[in-house]
Amino acid sequence: MSTPKLRSKIWNFFTINAEDESKANCDVCNKRLTRGGRNARSYGTSALINHLRSFHHSEYDEYTRSTESHKRKRDDEEDSKRQHSKQGNLDYFIEKMSPFGQNDPRKHAITKSIGEMIAVDMQPFCLVEDIGFTRLMMVLEPRYKLPSAMHFSRTIIPDMYLSVKAIIQERVDKALYVCFTSDAWTSDNNLHAFLSLTAHWIDSNWERQYAFLQLRLLEVSHTGEMLAAELLSIMEEWKVVGDRRGILVRDNGSNMVKAARVAKISDLGCYIHTLQLVVGESLKTQKAVRDAIAIARGIVSHFRHSSKATAHLKRIQESLNSIRTDDVLDVTDQVHPAHRLIQDVPTRWNSTYYMLEKLLEQKRAIGVYSQEADIKSLTANQWSLVDKVLNTLKPFEEQTKQASLASSHAGMIIPGVRLLERYLQRTQNPGDDAWIQTMRTEIYTDLHARFQHLMTNKTCVVATVLDATYKLRFFDSNEKANARQILLEVALKEIRTRRSKTARVTSATQCNSEQSDFDVVAADSDMKHGASSVLDDYWEDFDDQQQEHTAGFDSTTDEAICLKELDAYLAEPIQPRVTPPLDPIEYWKLNQRKYPILADCAQSFLATPASSVESERSFSSASDICEDKRSSLASHKLEQLLFLKKNLSVVNFNY
Repeated sequence: MSTPKLRSKIWNFFTINAEDESKANCDVCNKRLTRGGRNARSYGTSALINHLRSFHHSEYDEYTRSTESHKRKRDDEEDSKRQHSKQGNLDYFIEKMSPFGQNDPRKHAITKSIGEMIAVDMQPFCLVEDIGFTRLMMVLEPRYKLPSAMHFSRTIIPDMYLSVKAIIQERVDKALYVCFTSDAWTSDNNLHAFLSLTAHWIDSNWERQYAFLQLRLLEVSHTGEMLAAELLSIMEEWKVVGDRRGILVRDNGSNMVKAARVAKISDLGCYIHTLQLVVGESLKTQKAVRDAIAIARGIVSHFRHSSKATAHLKRIQESLNSIRTDDVLDVTDQVHPAHRLIQDVPTRWNSTYYMLEKLLEQKRAIGVYSQEADIKSLTANQWSLVDKVLNTLKPFEEQTKQASLASSHAGMIIPGVRLLERYLQRTQNPGDDAWIQTMRTEIYTDLHARFQHLMTNKTCVVATVLDATYKLRFFDSNEKANARQILLEVALKEIRTRRSKTARVTSATQCNSEQSDFDVVAADSDMKHGASSVLDDYWEDFDDQQQEHTAGFDSTTDEAICLKELDAYLAEPIQPRVTPPLDPIEYWKLNQRKYPILADCAQSFLATPASSVESERSFSSASDICEDKRSSLASHKLEQLLFLKKNLSVVNFNY
């Protein structure tokens, strides 16, 4: 058995008994003493110390001196450790309070993040001089000294702009085909007018890419010639020229239409803007509708300009929620959420739609309020009119929202218009009021007139046919042949372009036997997601318009190769619809080897947005940037900030 380590100084005068370790022998008198227990855990030294104190005084004095000396030594060591620790803490504290060095990485990281915040959150440069912000930074990082607002304006933001621009330029350079959206805007103070340009393309991984390219100050009148020169200048600055220059999606203003024509840029009118013209005009032509909308605006304005009225309406909403009655007519009347009313913007029809929709939701609450306050409300007939107007315009609202999605493309326009036309035809009821019949007829006529030319528009036709959910479904028999011929010509041009650029020309027959996984994916998605659009019931009207296609013939000519691939693609069943709609590029990502020529066409034409909404959104951000604290912001600073606002997230803040 090993002898345990004895740390007490008492063992200088005692020895453990060799026969019984629970006993100890006194080295002075050789007396055997108990150690206080029967096992090692209960052993102690009290009996030994008492024996020494009672019988061996000189030895006891020596023991106490030794013990005190040991204690002092231990205390000194602990004091030394504490002093060393204090010195370390002091050094650490001094280090934490010392300002960052000029090249400290932490300093540069903080400055970079503040610059990003100014751009992304549209904060003024003077933010860094605000008392609250400077106090916050002092608490978060006392070592950091905030640079001046001028430093951010003249150095940080310009450097950040150049770094991000270089990355965007590199990405644009890799794009095979770049489409654009553009719009013009005048600042609220009417001091500046601007032209914006955004780029859209599909990369080699079949992912949609977007970049805000430029906000160009317009120093002269917005003539078509001037806009054309500016558009070409921006495109050339970004090195998008020749065959890489794709479709320009623009609004329907005469100057923008002329600009595209003068610049010889293939263009397409914004789907959303054209729908705005159709619906906006219809809301103006019917006096009954105009009068109801005018009263609706007055009601909303009453609450928007009176906090007292708003509070009263909220109390009414809450009281209606607590009442259960048996004479409620429909589910809509049974629910009274405390939603605020929405004021419309007369130039945007869908804002009028949302205003009327919210007003109808609060019909009972407004009725109660109008009985207690002096406010002009809608009559029973006008409430019915509002309901019918909303039902008529619901599919237009759905199309507007769908065209605003990042995945929207020019191929959705023809199907959307055809579905809207069929909806307007099928919902005509002889029992309807004359005004609603007239309104629907006028909308149909205007819709047909404004969009009929797109049935032969190369961009829209090709994008529609290359969407595997549409193909030729929404074309009549005469249009089908024309659409097929247009796509064939595009495919021929593509195959010849491929041959001129590379030595590879791959026949579609080499991989026609491959089985696409897309059918399974789409079918599975269709089971999981049920479509819920107002226009869903009208898709079936176009099912019988899908026809068999002329089979290709055995030849090695370019036309034969393209025909064989085109016929094989069109012979496949149309992909099932799902909600939300699948982006058609997912189909081509899976089938690019099966249909290589058409896949190249899809990569070009499906990159064309359905609307110019991205350019419009950039102006909304520009308006926010040019708020009171930055109303005198120089135009080139506005461009830099807007560029960073739109593109920092595009590059994932890595630059």
